[in-house]
Amino acid sequence: MQTECPHCHTVFRINEADLDKADGQVRCGHCLAIFKADNPYNAKTYQDTDNSFDTDENIQPVVADVIPPELRAESRKGRSRFGFLGTFLLAIAILSGIAALFLQYAYYNRGNLVKISELRPWLEQMCEFTGCTLPAPKDTRLIVLSGKNIFTHPNTENALMISATIINQASFTQDFPIIELRFENVRGQTIAGRRFFAEEYLGIPKNQISKMQPDTPVNFNLEIKDPGNEVVSYEFTFL
Repeated sequence: MQTECPHCHTVFRINEADLDKADGQVRCGHCLAIFKADNPYNAKTYQDTDNSFDTDENIQPVVADVIPPELRAESRKGRSRFGFLGTFLLAIAILSGIAALFLQYAYYNRGNLVKISELRPWLEQMCEFTGCTLPAPKDTRLIVLSGKNIFTHPNTENALMISATIINQASFTQDFPIIELRFENVRGQTIAGRRFFAEEYLGIPKNQISKMQPDTPVNFNLEIKDPGNEVVSYEFTFL
């Protein structure tokens, strides 16, 4: 017996005994569609003897559905709408997470970030939202000693006079630093040293000291006890 696939119209031979075992269900070897070969409403079936067929030409053949429901066009269309919404929500969640991480980083590193003048307005808004306070920007690495001179005190025995100039090279104002002065011997060992606060080397009360302005030289003088003849070098450090 021969049958015609109603999907691709391929005609092929089938065994009636095999057809009975499969309850009339066959699979097209060309397009792999499944259809019921012995149902006159589903396929054209030809007899080998007289080439006749037992179906009406006016009846439209019914093709077995070989497309899984999840792959149907209407299912894909619905899932596409849901997928867009899911993708949008996922993007919002990712951006929110990034923003939260940035705020956390900015909060715990505001002491360093506040040195960047362009970021200060954003940090101020962040602190208004979180209730934190911005520390005054400070970077002693940007305070340089532009001139220094140490000589014997003209009026006091066993004393030295220090004359120096410091400049704030930062783009922001900052507090005057603590100045540490160390004297070393020929072996590089510190044999004398002291730290001076701003009110000491500026010679004015602490409550009257303002900020160091950018690129503005500040001159000061210090009087110290002579550390002795073993001194061969000295060093200034800003704290």
